[in-house]
Amino acid sequence: MDKYPKYISEERQELFERYLLGQMTVEERGSFETKMIEDQGLQNEFDTFKALFHTVEEAGMRAKLQEFHQNMDEDGVPVRQLNGPERKFNFRIAATVLLLLSVGGFWFFNRADPNERLFDDYYTQDPGLPTVMGSNDNYEFYEAMVDYKQGHYDIAIEKWGKLLEKKPTNDTLNYFMGSAHLGNRSTNTATPFFENTIQTKGTHFEMEAYYYLGLIHLKSGNRKKAIDFLESSDLKKAKELSQTLLQNQ
Repeated sequence: MDKYPKYISEERQELFERYLLGQMTVEERGSFETKMIEDQGLQNEFDTFKALFHTVEEAGMRAKLQEFHQNMDEDGVPVRQLNGPERKFNFRIAATVLLLLSVGGFWFFNRADPNERLFDDYYTQDPGLPTVMGSNDNYEFYEAMVDYKQGHYDIAIEKWGKLLEKKPTNDTLNYFMGSAHLGNRSTNTATPFFENTIQTKGTHFEMEAYYYLGLIHLKSGNRKKAIDFLESSDLKKAKELSQTLLQNQ
């Protein structure tokens, strides 16, 4: 169990946990997202941890892993103790998953669709805009931005949707509506909003929209379309993923 913590420290695992579980304050979340933008190493570690996190979470293995940890305690293998009743289960997913693989769970992790694996590796939610609440004209937009940053995507979608009815071609509204739907993993619903974004000439969100459209088509299994959109983006991660797909055609 020591192998994975040497790769990602326990302190960072706990930090990633708190972010993914929505346990950070708005200020903490904003600071963490800024650090990820500035530190590619931190971003890579987070993406790796998040991929494992969702692999376990989506398979409905939380309860089983909790029991697994308890059994490990009974066998004398040390497990970090949790503080507070709300933290019912230690999400040290990396160490747990690797240990599960070593005792015969490899079939579970390896069966994941390679396109979805790549999507999880490269997908990072857009951090959103600074929430400046001073303008009455933009109050509703930034109020929804706060919800978005807290992971309350449905609430943000509802608020932005009302604004979008009045301004259906607004690139900012379309982009963040797409981002919120993608945060909910609703790729089909997110697609037209990103497509509307890139229709706006000179939009600041063009490269990001192309990137997310590439990820969406990758997740759906259409690698050709994914490559087309990724190559339309000048983001470094878009070029990197495009090269990976081209090399594995």
